[in-house]
Amino acid sequence: MKAHFYYIILSILVLTGCVSKSKRIENQVIFAKTYGYVKYFHPSDEAAQLDWDSFAIYGASQIDKCQSASDVIKVLEDLFNPIAPTIQFSSNISDFDTNIPAPDSIDGFRQTYWQHNGVSFGMINQIRKYESRRVNRANDEQSKQLFDYCPKSNECIIKEIGEGIYCQIPIVLYCNDDYTFPQANKHKLEQLNDELQSLKNSKPSDLYTRLGNIVNVYNVFQHFYPYFDVVNVNWETEFKNALNASYSDKDLFDHLITLEKFTASLKDGHIHIYNSRIKQYAPPIAWDWVQDRLIITQVEEGNDSIKVGDVVTQIEGKSPELYFNEVHSRISAATKGYLNFIANSKSLQGDFHSYINIVIEGKKYSLKRTVNYYAWLDRTCKKPRYKEIENGIWYLNLDKVEIDTIDMLLPKLEESKSIICDLRGYPNKSGGFITNLLAIDDTTKSWMQTPQIVYPDQDKIIGYKKSNWIGSAVKRKPYLGDKNVIFIIDGRAISYAESVMGYVKNYNLATIIGQPTAGTNGSINSFSLPGGYKISFTGMKVVKHNGSQLHGIGILPDIYLEKTIKGVKDDRDEFLDKAIEFARNKSKS
Repeated sequence: MKAHFYYIILSILVLTGCVSKSKRIENQVIFAKTYGYVKYFHPSDEAAQLDWDSFAIYGASQIDKCQSASDVIKVLEDLFNPIAPTIQFSSNISDFDTNIPAPDSIDGFRQTYWQHNGVSFGMINQIRKYESRRVNRANDEQSKQLFDYCPKSNECIIKEIGEGIYCQIPIVLYCNDDYTFPQANKHKLEQLNDELQSLKNSKPSDLYTRLGNIVNVYNVFQHFYPYFDVVNVNWETEFKNALNASYSDKDLFDHLITLEKFTASLKDGHIHIYNSRIKQYAPPIAWDWVQDRLIITQVEEGNDSIKVGDVVTQIEGKSPELYFNEVHSRISAATKGYLNFIANSKSLQGDFHSYINIVIEGKKYSLKRTVNYYAWLDRTCKKPRYKEIENGIWYLNLDKVEIDTIDMLLPKLEESKSIICDLRGYPNKSGGFITNLLAIDDTTKSWMQTPQIVYPDQDKIIGYKKSNWIGSAVKRKPYLGDKNVIFIIDGRAISYAESVMGYVKNYNLATIIGQPTAGTNGSINSFSLPGGYKISFTGMKVVKHNGSQLHGIGILPDIYLEKTIKGVKDDRDEFLDKAIEFARNKSKS
C-alpha cells in the first residue's frame, strides 16, 4: 500500500514537477491567447454555446502538463478542434493551409463573423451600450450588422501564440439556418462538454480554477479594455505575474488579492472585484493623508482616547507609508485623488471582529473591526443636504440632495446671489441641476465612444460608436447661470459626477475649486468568474467635450486646494470655507 502511494506521488512529480515554473507559465500564456481568439472571434456555433468559464479551468489543467512544443500543439488541437474545427497550429508558419473548407454548394449558406460594440458576450448585464453579435447567423434583427464593416470572405488571423508556435483561426465561416460549417466532431464535443460539466462547482482552492480565472480576466481586457493607449502597462507581463502568484495562492482571499493586483495595473477606477463570501469591516475611525502625514479625520462619538487630528505613526508594525504601499498595489485607480480615497477605506478593512494595531503619538491601540466603513461614514456625516449658509448664499450637497428637492428650492435659488454645489462624491440623481445653469441646449456630439471591434488584440479597431447627452442636457427654467455658481470637487467625483462636471467645465457654468476628479468615466461593464467573483470595468472611452483626454486626468479645478492638519484639528471643511469666502468676495464685487 505504501509503495503504491509513493508510486502515485512519483507519477505526479513526473507529470508536473519536472516542468519548470517558467515553462508552465509560458504554456498558460499560449493557451490563454488561443482561448481569447476562439472565444471572441471564431464564429462557430460550438464556440458560441460553450461553457467558457469551465473551459478555461479545463484548458489550464491540460496545458500545465506539457513539456515540449509538440506536447503543447497536441493539447491545443485536442482542446480546440471540438469547438473550432478549422483552427490550425504549427511550429512553422508556412505549414498553414489558407483554403478554409467550404460547403460543396453554397446555396442556402451565408457568411457569419463576430462584431463587438464594446463586448456583451460572456458579460453579466446585457446593456444596450455594449453588444456582441454573430452577424448573419440567423435571419432576424438580432443578427444584423452592428456597424458597417465586413471582413473578407474566409478571412483568417495568424498569430504567434508562443515562441515558435503559431495558430491560424478563421474569423469568417459559412452558415445556414441550422449550423456553422464545418461542424465539429459530435463525439469529441460531447466528451469535452462532459469534462466541463464536472467543473461546474470549482473553487479557488483548486489551482486550475485560479489559473482559468486569470486566463479569463486577461482576455476580457486584452481585447476590449479601451484605455491601453493612455495607460502605461505591459499587460502580458502583468498576466505572467498573476499566473505566477496563482501557483502559490491557497484560498478565496489569496485569489482576490491576486485578481486585485493584476487589474490594478490598468488604472481604471471602475474596476472593482467583489465576492459575496468575503465580508470586510473597519474600526469606527477614518483617516486621510494630510500634509504628508496620516491623520485621524473621524472617530466614533464617545471615543475620548483617539482624537481628530492625531497623527498615526505605525500600522501593524510598519510605517504608514510602507503599509499603504501594499494597499495601493491592490487598487485600480486613474488619479491620485481616487487612489487615496479608496486606500483610506481599504487600509482599515479586515474580517469582522479582527483587530488592526496602530500607534498614535507613541501610544499603541488595538482597534476592533465592527462597522461597514461606508455605511458608518454615511451615518455619521455632518454635511447637510442643503442649506442657506447666509443671506444670498445657498449650499447644495449634490451627493445627498435629490432633484425633486432642488426643484422645490428653485424659487429661493432664483433669488440668491451665489450657489455652492458640493460634488465630492456621486450625484444622488441630482445631476440634472446643470440644465438650470445652461444658457443654450447642449451640442456636444461625441464625448462617449464605444470601440467597434472585429479583430483580436484591438488590431485595426473599426471605429467608435459615438454617443452624448443631446436631448437630455437641455436648458430649463429658471435660468440660474447668471448667479455666482461654485462647484467643489475632489478625487471622489467619479463617472456620472465627471459627466456632470464635463458640462460645467465645457460651458463654463461655474468656478471649480478643490482637487481633480477621479479621471474615470463611461458605462460600467461586468463579468463573473468561478468561485463567486464579479469584476466591473470601464467598457467605453470617454473624452472631454473638446476631445482631449479625460482618463487619468479628470476634471481640473480652477482653484486647487489641500487640507491642512490645523484645519482637520479645528473640525473645519476647508474646501467649503474657501467656497464661502469666494462667494462672499464675488457678492461684494
